Amino acid sequence: MKVKNKKIDPIQGKQQWGLFFKILISFAILFLILGGVIYFFFRQSIYQNIDSGLNGQKTQIKSAKRGPNFRQHGNRSQRIAAPPANSAQFRTTTIIYNSKGRVLNAAEFAGGPLQIFTQLRLNKKDLNQKETLTLYSGNSENSAHYFRKLLVKVPKSSADKQYAGHYVLLLVNIDSELLAINSFRKSLMITLIAFWVLAIGVAYYLSRQNMKPILRSWKRQQEFSSNAAHELRTPLTIIQNQMEYLLTKPRDQIMNRIDEIGTTLDEVKHMRVLSERLLMLARSDSGMVQLNKQEVTLKPWLEKTVLPYEEIAGSQNKSFVIEDNVTGTGKFDADLIKQLLVILLDNALKYTPSGGTITCQAVSSKKDLTFRVYDTGTGIPDKEKDLVFERFYRTDRSRNSETGGNGLGLPIAKWIVTEHHGKITIGDNYPAGSVFKVVIPLGK
Repeated sequence: MKVKNKKIDPIQGKQQWGLFFKILISFAILFLILGGVIYFFFRQSIYQNIDSGLNGQKTQIKSAKRGPNFRQHGNRSQRIAAPPANSAQFRTTTIIYNSKGRVLNAAEFAGGPLQIFTQLRLNKKDLNQKETLTLYSGNSENSAHYFRKLLVKVPKSSADKQYAGHYVLLLVNIDSELLAINSFRKSLMITLIAFWVLAIGVAYYLSRQNMKPILRSWKRQQEFSSNAAHELRTPLTIIQNQMEYLLTKPRDQIMNRIDEIGTTLDEVKHMRVLSERLLMLARSDSGMVQLNKQEVTLKPWLEKTVLPYEEIAGSQNKSFVIEDNVTGTGKFDADLIKQLLVILLDNALKYTPSGGTITCQAVSSKKDLTFRVYDTGTGIPDKEKDLVFERFYRTDRSRNSETGGNGLGLPIAKWIVTEHHGKITIGDNYPAGSVFKVVIPLGK
């Protein structure tokens, strides 16, 4: 059944837009979380590399080893300041303080851009703590430089007299790292925005796709309710009319009004069958009907089910033929399969004219139980063979008071076969009529 979206009900449209915004918000939250996690780990990895370098320098200083920032000048070790560069004017710098906070290597920072380090004062509370600080080489915001610092207390027992007993402030310029982080953040934001725009289209597509089964179910529910009301209204109207007419003849005897009473009873029977089938379909839709598979001896079960139809067919001047070739046992829901056979045989009787023949074939194997029910009626056109399993669907030639069909029998039969993982098909019975074939697995 195809759902046409030419005009959407306001309630359905509201549901579709609600679903669209829920999907879109879900995508947005997912992208934000994903972007945040990626950015966090990227930033953490950058700072871990910087801190790892600081820890290495701290180890070198405390162990009195000569690092790459020192050169031997006679018998004296001299600190080499990192040369200025375009992207990072100062890469690595070491400031030595005595216990009173005086800079011991201040001569290294005299004049030029290195003098910004003279702004720093010793804060013993920062000992062994890694922090990020900002220094300005001018008065503008563009003159800002960023450093990762670590304050170390070198023991007096250190072999390097330059550091022994003093505080050493290690500074690593992180301008390039922060530039990389900012560039990565911008690229990540652009990517997330692009994906979010793409998510708008995806969310709209998914909302439409997800609404299709809802719209289909909505339409089927509306059709089901409308058709059920129509089917119930007809017998109720007939019963009401007949009873109101009988009330106008209070003195008549029952035998004189047998036609009216018979019509009323027929409609009551029709309503009972219709109500039972509606209840069956409602339960099947809600999953309340569960199979009760039991071991069944096939031959006596089949005879008990189909033999009563010989008498019914005879009373209607129709022939009923049973071709029984079943043996052994099988495991299935005997009540539901009986209901399936009753539906097929009832249909065959309804659509077979007087003088016609109904044939019921049954064949069993180790795996399957196969039924074929033949009638000699008008048949079913090929284009309607699949449609007859739709609820309340009836071919035009069957819409009459003589057959009294309600279009629910075959949908129930289809459901029973599906629940048993079987298969039901419709063929032509030459020269006239139809044949229904059912294959039910005999699962153990």
